Amino acid sequence: MRAMKNIAIIGSGNIGANLARLFASRHNVTLGSRNPEQTRSKLPDITVTDYAQAAKSADIVILAVPFSEVAAIAAKIGSLAGKTLIDVTNPLTADSMALTIGHTTSAGEAVQAAFPQAHVVKAFNTVLAQVLAKAVAGAKSLPSVLVAGNHAAANAEVVQLAKDAGFSAFDTGALTNARYLEPLAELGIQLAYAKGHGGEVGFTFSPVG
Repeated sequence: MRAMKNIAIIGSGNIGANLARLFASRHNVTLGSRNPEQTRSKLPDITVTDYAQAAKSADIVILAVPFSEVAAIAAKIGSLAGKTLIDVTNPLTADSMALTIGHTTSAGEAVQAAFPQAHVVKAFNTVLAQVLAKAVAGAKSLPSVLVAGNHAAANAEVVQLAKDAGFSAFDTGALTNARYLEPLAELGIQLAYAKGHGGEVGFTFSPVG
C-alpha cells in the first residue's frame, strides 16, 4: 500500500468537494474553505478549515478555485516553498464558454508566478465535476488526467496520485504545456454543455498499437 499523503484542497466548490471525497479514502485530506462552518455542514466526513490552515501542514496542495481568485488566495496562504501545488484552475470567462488568456501564457504559469517557490503541476483541469463524482462512486471507465509541470518528481507524484484514484495519467512535459491543456478543458465544456453531451464526458489518451 502506498504511503498516505497529507493533501490540502483549497476551494470547496463542486471540483474541490469531489476531489476531497475522492482522495479521503486513501490520504489525509483537509479542505480549505472560505466559509468553514457552512462547508462542514455539507461535508461532515471531511476535515474542513480555512485556506491558510489547510495548506500549512500539507505535502500536496490542490488549488481548486476560480482562476480569478488565485492572487487573493496566494496572499492568504503565503509561500508553499517545496510543496507540490496541483493547479486545477482554468482561465474561463464568466459564462465558462471561452478562455481569457492563452497562446503565450496560461493559468498554470500564472499560478507558478503567484507561488514561485512551489512545484506547480497542472492536472485534473480537464476533468469535469460530474466525472469526479462518478470516480468517487467507483466508476471503472474514467478519462485521462494530463499533467504538466517543470519539476519531474512532482509530475511523477501527481501522475501516481491520479492513477491510484482510478484514472489513467500521463506526464505531458513542461508547465508551458498548460497552454494546450487549458483549451482542451474548454473543449470539454463546449462538448458537455454547448453541444449537449452532458457533464459525464472526458478525454482519454491512449497509445495505439
